[in-house]
Amino acid sequence: MDFEKKYPITQIPNEYLVVQWTRGYGQVDVYYNDQLIGAVRETVKLKKGTSFSSDLGLITLKLSEKPVTLDVIVDGFHSPVNVSYPVKELKKMNTYFWIIAVFAFIAGAIEYGIFRGWPKVQAAVLLMNLLVFGLYIFSAVFVGKGKAWAFYLGLSVFLFCTLISLLALMGGIVWGWALYFFMIMRIAGGVILFMNLKTANSTVRHLRYKAPSIDGLLDSKL
Repeated sequence: MDFEKKYPITQIPNEYLVVQWTRGYGQVDVYYNDQLIGAVRETVKLKKGTSFSSDLGLITLKLSEKPVTLDVIVDGFHSPVNVSYPVKELKKMNTYFWIIAVFAFIAGAIEYGIFRGWPKVQAAVLLMNLLVFGLYIFSAVFVGKGKAWAFYLGLSVFLFCTLISLLALMGGIVWGWALYFFMIMRIAGGVILFMNLKTANSTVRHLRYKAPSIDGLLDSKL
């Protein structure tokens, strides 16, 4: 074997698997307490993901993408050193809320202009849009720190605003090609957020367990 790496077991403190592999992942061996508990001899299986049973539960090995590294999942829980560890994946989603915040700012400016003939309504619209814009920024910052509650907050605000905008368009309160365009963008954004909701839920599951220190667990030659 050419390389070795320790994979802490999320749900069992101070316990870890040792995985050894050759270049190209043609051969992979998995050890627990110095005992060989599983082996894979085909890279194609790792690309699709392969599993085997053990005393720890079902162990899954899968090659992640960008970068190509080996992820180890024990009984449904990712090891904290996995590239696809849910908390790491959630942090990447802050980009969605930064983009949503930009569109919210533009949409707010358009709405502000629509009600320029009604000063009191315009002031209320400005206040509401500033609040929404601030909540998106808040969500983006804390999602970037791996906080699942921030994702739920941003999603809730997005869905509420989408519902209000949809009712306003259907009721004829506001109209215009720009608003219809933003509604299409909102629907597309909602689909994307819902597709990533499972990552936020998985983050909550994983954070029930304290992440161990991963210093010194980098790949090393044997």
